[in-house]
Amino acid sequence: MKRFLILCGLVAALMCLAQNANAQYARKGANIVDPQGKVLSDKSLAELVGNDIYEQTVIGARKQFKAGKKLITGGIIGIGVGFAGVVAAAVKMQDAGYEGDWEAAIENDPSVAGLYLLGAGATSLGCSAVSAGIVLKTIGKKRLNWVADQCGVGIALNF
Repeated sequence: MKRFLILCGLVAALMCLAQNANAQYARKGANIVDPQGKVLSDKSLAELVGNDIYEQTVIGARKQFKAGKKLITGGIIGIGVGFAGVVAAAVKMQDAGYEGDWEAAIENDPSVAGLYLLGAGATSLGCSAVSAGIVLKTIGKKRLNWVADQCGVGIALNF
């Protein structure tokens, strides 16, 4: 009898949970997709969440998400250029016969100093751009996920 009551309680709990299941809208990149996987147009998205949320949240979140992606890409390129600059300075230093003496190479050969500074500067800027891009992309992604959640708020599947 005890097992039967526990089983009935579990079934009742599952039915209560299933009654409030929402249709799931998701985010794909900077777009919101419906449960069938179709990208929502701007007009239909504005109808689902309301014009206020669309204008105040969706547009800004998309800009943040896309800017974050561009900063990350540019930062990775900057890190690569910077690494190449430092390697080129090291190769030039070795060819000039300085054998690992960076201070003497930088003082006596301006091209080694220029390549080294270019590499160090590009790497620093690249790391900063990647860091800022991660922050912007994460914030934009969270805001777009919130909008996707808001799309399904008024829709309930009843069993």
